[in-house]
Order: sequence, then C-alpha cells, then structure tokens
Amino acid sequence: MLPAGPVPRPRESLLTLRLMSPTPRGASPAAALLTAVCGAYPDWLRGRITSIARASGRDLDPVALGLVDRAVTRAAAWVEAELQSLLATDVDEQRANPLQVLRRASNFAADVLESAGVPVPVRDEFEHRAMPEDPYGVGPLAWRDLGEAVHETGIEWGAWKAATVLTRRRQEGRR
Repeated sequence: MLPAGPVPRPRESLLTLRLMSPTPRGASPAAALLTAVCGAYPDWLRGRITSIARASGRDLDPVALGLVDRAVTRAAAWVEAELQSLLATDVDEQRANPLQVLRRASNFAADVLESAGVPVPVRDEFEHRAMPEDPYGVGPLAWRDLGEAVHETGIEWGAWKAATVLTRRRQEGRR
C-alpha cells in the first residue's frame, strides 16, 4: 500500500510537496496511477491475448481460455506488486518506469499464447528493438493502449515526476 501522504525529503520545495499531495480528485499522482492501471490492466491483457490469438487465425478453446484467466490473474497481481514497489520508491531512485513494468509482464501472456500453439507474429524492427523480451508484442507501447483514463493518469503522473525532478535539480543548482 502506498503511504497516505508524502514522505518529504529535506531538499524538497513546497511546490514539490504540493505535487506529491492529493490532487483535486483526491489521490496522489502515484496512487491515482496505481488505481487506474490496476483497474484497466486485467481486461486489457485478456483482450490482447485473445486478439493476438485471433489475428493468427486461432480461436482459443475453453481450456486455453481457462489458462488465459489464470495468466491474467497472476499477471495482474504481479503488476500491482511491482507498480506499488516502483511508485513507492523516490523518483531519484527509480530505475524503471511504469510502462516498463507492464511490458515485463508480457511473459504471462506469451506462455499462454505459446501453449495454445499461436505462432509468434512478425513484428516491425522498432517493436523488436523496443521490446525484445516480448515476442508476441503484448506489452503496451503507450498509456493510451490501456484506455483514455489510464492515458490521462499516466500523463499526470509523468508531469508530477518531471516537476519533482526538475524542482530538486534547481534546488541543487544544477538546472
């Protein structure tokens, strides 16, 4: 669970503390992002798996659909835990971004697709370079892939993170 309020660092300004505080909608940017992603992710992943299978000409049978449900449940729990950990980490200490977490979860879907006999699709060079560990191209390329609400919340979180980092660098005389 994310802390209810900000954990101030000595060098943070009032602007940064205000940005870490609840938004007019009531949640901090990190908590809002976690809620939005975790709310949208299971249905989005289920849809991605079935659409990739259909695009290959395969319909998933009831056994495969059961595997999809289990994979989605496991992936959603993994994503929630990983996002909680990432978003609870101070922005200067974060070594990944939330979209990378979602992309790393593609292995749950890939296992189901492979076991259902879905061939690995041909991907363009950009996708292959951007997500080499995602042979089926499951992972989202942008927040908008998960829906408009997640897109808006992701942009808000990114703006908050950028403002926090910029404020700190200015206080350090580095910007």
